[in-house]
Amino acid sequence: CPRSWCLPADYSEFMTYHRSKKNKTYIIKPDNSCQGKGIMLTKTPKVDIKHCDNFVVQQYLSKPFLIDNLKFDLRVYVLVTSCDPLRIYVYKDGLVRFAVTPYQDPTNNNV
Repeated sequence: CPRSWCLPADYSEFMTYHRSKKNKTYIIKPDNSCQGKGIMLTKTPKVDIKHCDNFVVQQYLSKPFLIDNLKFDLRVYVLVTSCDPLRIYVYKDGLVRFAVTPYQDPTNNNV
């Protein structure tokens, strides 16, 4: 599971981690967006993130699971109706999405 920080609350902790882990790539996700809007990768968070920004930042996985060299995601929809006793209903349909371009490792030229 990649390390995650909710900014601005975790800004200091994130920057401390970044200073100790040089050359890491991070994925930055705006907290008020959807459908991939505003998502970006950075190797220079000190330049790309301000102390007051509202983002979720995660360490980018360097070796993601791929199918035919394409990134993908799977969604399973569930409904939790009770925690004690635990009662979960899994919807029979789900969602699979594939990237349209082959995966490339992040470099200074493509981030």
